[in-house]
Parts: sequence; C-alpha cells; structure tokens
Amino acid sequence: MRCLLWRLHRGQLLWTAIVLAVGCAVMALVAQSADRWLAHYEHWQAQLGKAGCPLPSDGGSFVRAPPPACQALLSRYSSGKQESFVHAYNFAIPAFEEGLPLLVVVIGVLVGAPLVAREVEQRTQLVAWTQSVSRRRWYATKTSILAACLAFAGLVAGLANDRVQIPLTRGGLTSSRWIWFFSIDLAPAAEAVLAFALAVTIGAYLRRTLAAIGAALIGFLALFLLTGWIVRSLTPVSRATGPRGTPDNSWGIGGGQYHPAGQYWPLQLIYVAILLLLAAALLAAGWRATRPRNIV
Repeated sequence: MRCLLWRLHRGQLLWTAIVLAVGCAVMALVAQSADRWLAHYEHWQAQLGKAGCPLPSDGGSFVRAPPPACQALLSRYSSGKQESFVHAYNFAIPAFEEGLPLLVVVIGVLVGAPLVAREVEQRTQLVAWTQSVSRRRWYATKTSILAACLAFAGLVAGLANDRVQIPLTRGGLTSSRWIWFFSIDLAPAAEAVLAFALAVTIGAYLRRTLAAIGAALIGFLALFLLTGWIVRSLTPVSRATGPRGTPDNSWGIGGGQYHPAGQYWPLQLIYVAILLLLAAALLAAGWRATRPRNIV
C-alpha cells in the first residue's frame, strides 16, 4: 500500500518538497540580509559616536544641526532607522506573513481535493476499493500519510518564517511577533492539515476535483476566520489599567483588553488543537462519503 501511495502521489510530494525548499531558502536569505542590515546600522551608530556626530532620532530629525563633517555619514540613513528598514523590507509582509499561510493552504487543497474525487471521476474506485486492501485501509493510509507529510512541510515552513520575523520585528517592520501569529511556528502545519482534510471531504461529496478545490478554498477561509476569532476573542484576556495602555509585546484586541506576551504558546497550542480537531472530524465525514451506497 505504501509503495502504491508513493507511485500515485510522488509528483505532488516532490513538488511540495521543491516549493518548500525554495521558500525556506528565500526566507533564510531574507533573514540573513535583515540581520546584516541591523548590524550595519549599529556599526553606523558607533561610527557617529566616534566622530562626535549627533545621533538622529528614529524619524531622522536632529536636536541640533549636524556639523558639515558629519553630513556624509548621516546621509546613509537620512530617514531614520525604522523608515529606512521598512523601505528595504516592506515586501516581507505580503511575501511571508500573508503569503506563507496562503501557500501551505493551496498545497493542502491541491493534494487533498483529487484524493477521492479523482478516483470517482475516473471510476478507478471500482478497482481500488475491491482489492485485497480494504476501503477503510485505503482511505486511512492515504489520508494519514499525506496529512503527516503536509504537517511536516508546514512545520518546517513555520519555523523558517519565525526565523525571518525576528530581525524584521527588531527592525520595526512589525510591532511584535503577534502580528505573525497565524504564519509562524506550529500554525502553518495545522493550517495545511485542515486545508487537506477539507479538500478531501468536499471532493468525496462533490466528486469533482475542480469544484472541490474552489469550495475547499472558500470553506477554509471561513473556518480560518472563525477559529482566529475564537482564539483571539474568546480565550482569557487581561485588561489594561492606567494611562500606559497595553504592555509591549502584547496582542491587543481592543477595549483595553490584550493577551500578554506569555500567552503566545498557549494560544498557539489552542489554535493548533482546534484546527486538528476540525481536520479529524472532516476526515471522518469524508470517510462516510466513500461508502459504496454513497458513490455509484
């Protein structure tokens, strides 16, 4: 069964591995580039101090006018640290913070949608489900192994993306890693598995691969928004007191309420658990759709 699984899905798995490798390589290069940018900026500040030049504020303004001898040095980052850094790396938000979850979801849908739907379209289920391998084993083996592969791919991508967000957050592109909550660490792995399970189930009921792909993408968006709202709004929160507002590195949700920095991992685990439970329920529903009386 495993040899058959490899022969049938090796193209999908190889393309997933290639896309993952290229994406991780790009993220590693961007992370190293941002690290070098910040190191150069710190070196530039040290040069200003040695030359006796005034240090600019973050906005690039000066308390007193710089002497002519400092003009050449000061021209490197005339807009200040944050604005100069954002100008250099503002592409990272659509590429990584938004693009990575979309990528793993699309991969999960493309792998999952044909799993049952293509068998029914081509009528090959009449052979696949009447051999020595039972229909239950066929379904369980395929879904479990492919889901595990997608989870591993999503985990690697999420950890690589976490490496990217560290220098980008230090440089001021985003205020904290909470902005990246749904695109780093464990989240992409669970999102890939949910997208896969949703596509498998919808494909089993619709019995059309292309229709299943479109419906799964729309359905995932709805589930993503719902689970994100649950994690953000329905889990325990803290309330800001005094004039300082919400603390640094917290996840503000409005009305003076926020999730403190220490809740990051508990909330990630809650989010992942919700997505995996939904995926398990969807795969169980997809199994019911493969019963002989449901497919003719």
